[in-house]
Amino acid sequence: MNRRAFIVTTTAVLATVKFAGNPRLAGAQDLEFIAALERAQSARPAHLTTTARIAPETEPGDPLVVHGRAVMEDGTTPAANAVVFAYHTDREGHYDRPGAPAHSWRLKGWALTDANGRFEFRTIRPAPYPQRNTAAHIHLNIFVADGRRYFDGLVFDDDPLVTAADRPTACHVRHEGSVQHVDYVLRLKDKNKF
Repeated sequence: MNRRAFIVTTTAVLATVKFAGNPRLAGAQDLEFIAALERAQSARPAHLTTTARIAPETEPGDPLVVHGRAVMEDGTTPAANAVVFAYHTDREGHYDRPGAPAHSWRLKGWALTDANGRFEFRTIRPAPYPQRNTAAHIHLNIFVADGRRYFDGLVFDDDPLVTAADRPTACHVRHEGSVQHVDYVLRLKDKNKF
């Protein structure tokens, strides 16, 4: 077992023990998801840059670029040198191919924020889940010095499935030729720590 695998495995085990020992915390956490998130981190490239891919260039779908900025809870201080982990469905609305284990997130990527908290993901436009009324979205998690945080998900203002509650924070989609672009700000909030 290499060092990274040891750290990931140890973190997942400690998280499981911590939450299992406190039923209130265990009920508020999806331990299967947390273990899957830790497993995914073992695939994180050793060298990260501010621009990364989620879906490979060969993935079918409409090209999309997410222009992101991570800021601290005050809304202005950049979250520099943070690792942003993102994943989403394919153009059919699936995270994985049939038969894959749950939470394996076939389309995933990591970017490192710059001194101004900026990062960029190149990918495809995800589709909504099949047979459900959930808007298409991109999941984002950020890893900073004091822990990790989740975000409810980046949704698109032109998606008819976006709810009235999500509409104010939906990202405006702009088209530049055949490529769609969105701007997204990740505001790190202590309530989103996990």
